[in-house]
Amino acid sequence: MEHGNILDGVLKLLNGLNNDPIKRANIIEYVQMRCAIAVFAYGSLIWNPFDCVKEIIPDCTLTGYTKGFFCQDFIYRGTRDSTGLTMGLKPCKNAFVKGYLLMSDADEIVSFIEAFIKRETPTDVNGIMDIYTYDFLPVLMPNGHTVEWALTCVVNCSSQFYINTVLSIEQQAEIIGLSYGINGTNFQYLHNTLNIYRTLALCDTFTEEMEQLYAAVLLYRQKLTKQDRHWLDMFDQLSTKIERQLAIQLRETKNIRQISRKLFSRMYSVEPTTIPKYQRMLSV
Repeated sequence: MEHGNILDGVLKLLNGLNNDPIKRANIIEYVQMRCAIAVFAYGSLIWNPFDCVKEIIPDCTLTGYTKGFFCQDFIYRGTRDSTGLTMGLKPCKNAFVKGYLLMSDADEIVSFIEAFIKRETPTDVNGIMDIYTYDFLPVLMPNGHTVEWALTCVVNCSSQFYINTVLSIEQQAEIIGLSYGINGTNFQYLHNTLNIYRTLALCDTFTEEMEQLYAAVLLYRQKLTKQDRHWLDMFDQLSTKIERQLAIQLRETKNIRQISRKLFSRMYSVEPTTIPKYQRMLSV
């Protein structure tokens, strides 16, 4: 009973489950029966899982959903001034998503969920990035028959960071090609995800579009200035969040100084204007 209350308390921290006691009760019953809980991973969780994961099961399938760059990111792969894009899931009748199941150990279920929450609900000084709502969905195992229910990140359509318009491949490529955050460049996020899909020959209803997007980002990056390309390449070589945060701060400071210098020089380069004399008018 006590363990069930603890589980209920931690599940309340998940947006979408916090106001659904019946669903939380069903999850707790399932978890207690299985002595484990799973998370369905389809983006960065595939190549960079969170702590407390006991087992990883590849080539799993979630049906009835499609994947895409539906969310803005101002922490991990973007900033407030230049938001990046991150993937999410939306219901789609005839679509399916390939991914991994991340499984917990029986003794670390609560720690597993807490690590998942910390990873997928990032917070900085500007606030919480509430891009996801969380659901407990049936995922097909690699054999195509066995079902494992799993916590899954679904797009939060009520979030201010949800993109409610359809962006073209070119528009997405421009954002992904330029954006960066404390976890690295937005392009690195796309590259690592697509690389895993290629390596394991995973193919779902978004894979072809992801390939097209990758090619479009490469093309867009070729059009950037040499200085911008060099900086983005350098940024992806940084190994810690502290290094990346410092690099972002230095780049922002440098940009502010450059803008100030340009404005200052313009003030002294503009020819003085002759102000025409008008008869004074009374203000009304």
